[in-house]
Amino acid sequence: MAYQAKCFCGNIHVKIPYDPMMHFRCHCTDCQVLWGGSFSGLAFTEDELEIKGDITTHTYYGGSGLSLHLNFCSHCSTKIYSKPDILDGMVYVPAGLLHDQINFMPKVEIWAKSKPKWMVAAESILQAYEENGTIERITSILENLDQRGL
Repeated sequence: MAYQAKCFCGNIHVKIPYDPMMHFRCHCTDCQVLWGGSFSGLAFTEDELEIKGDITTHTYYGGSGLSLHLNFCSHCSTKIYSKPDILDGMVYVPAGLLHDQINFMPKVEIWAKSKPKWMVAAESILQAYEENGTIERITSILENLDQRGL
């Protein structure tokens, strides 16, 4: 089953062949500004995203000290995915983009020390990291690797 999504104006079309590798929430202060609250994300490999349409990229330095590339529709500004340099080849798709197809169940919280005081942890959370959660720790909870032949 492939997942399909589009931006608000319909300029960008996204197709993804596999289930997410991870459902997660990021509570860093950058995400709170960029997303208007904590980021609810689905992790995929970059080569799994088939994108049609005009994408614009904004790059900034994240909490890891490395670049994060935010990719969005050049017409309506819908955020399509972000690409962190800390996890080469991985991309994060906003859970809301696939809200009608994937029941978002976060297993990991990162930058938990910045979580808004009013926000309660989801019952599905298995791990919470005060900061970014290193690659070694996060990779232990990746899901659906069998779909990718890994």
